[in-house]
Amino acid sequence: MANMQKMIRNKRKITSSTTPLQDICYRFSRNKTAMVGLFTLIIIVLAAIFADAISDYDRLAIAVNASEIFQEPSGKHWFGTDFLGRDVFARVVFGARYSLSFGVGCTLISVTGGCLIGATAAYAGGVIDNIIMRTLDSIMCIPPILLTLSLVSVLGTGLESIMIAISLGSIPGFARIVRSVVLTVVQMEYIEAAKAGGVSTFRTIVFHVLPNAIGTIMVNATMSIAGLIIASAALSFIGMGIQPPAPEWGAMLSESTIYMRTYPYLVIFPGLAIVITALSFNLVGDGLAEALDPRMRD
Repeated sequence: MANMQKMIRNKRKITSSTTPLQDICYRFSRNKTAMVGLFTLIIIVLAAIFADAISDYDRLAIAVNASEIFQEPSGKHWFGTDFLGRDVFARVVFGARYSLSFGVGCTLISVTGGCLIGATAAYAGGVIDNIIMRTLDSIMCIPPILLTLSLVSVLGTGLESIMIAISLGSIPGFARIVRSVVLTVVQMEYIEAAKAGGVSTFRTIVFHVLPNAIGTIMVNATMSIAGLIIASAALSFIGMGIQPPAPEWGAMLSESTIYMRTYPYLVIFPGLAIVITALSFNLVGDGLAEALDPRMRD
């Protein structure tokens, strides 16, 4: 009994001495699947950053080499070579740059736009809220893939155009999430105090309202990156995304489908890259959701 009481006192002492951020990091680190996802993401990000040190872009990733066509995976070519003699491993590594920059970039644009629109709608209320939300509802009635294809056909197939197209289609979803969270915050006493103190609407939203919704925003943003990476690969697969010879994973799958029976490694490795990257982001998002949930602190 005495030992049990001592353990409880020690636990209370440790809990009271830690900051909220340390508490979140501790609970996240206790989630084994989330740590596996984080470790995998770190490897993928480092590979994308140091891709030039790992392989040669001009010589191996995009250059045609007729003498190396359809080489099976080996010590010389870890993932084999494709129908133009290009090294598949080099193309997968450099393709991580496209997919990560696309997923993270689209998410940042979507989150920024969604936060401002959703928080403004919830904070203003009344007619402004109705106008904003009905407009977003109208946009969300359009199938996402149809909206994206329509915007891409207008803006073009460059990386920036595709990012803008998919980001615009993702903003309404984030705006609705942020609005639902902010509605529970705007009635708090400190928000009323900020209004009474003459704080501007913009400063109130940015410095007082949104920080209290940051947990939900982070979780949804992390998970959305996986969906956006898959969306970019899907666009490239149907020829509306990044165009060859750029080593984008979806484009690699599209080029290799006719060879998948005779040379299956051409679709296996870029397909695994998409699946592993998307799964890692989802695992990290699940871990963040649990770490930020106050009900999980015990």
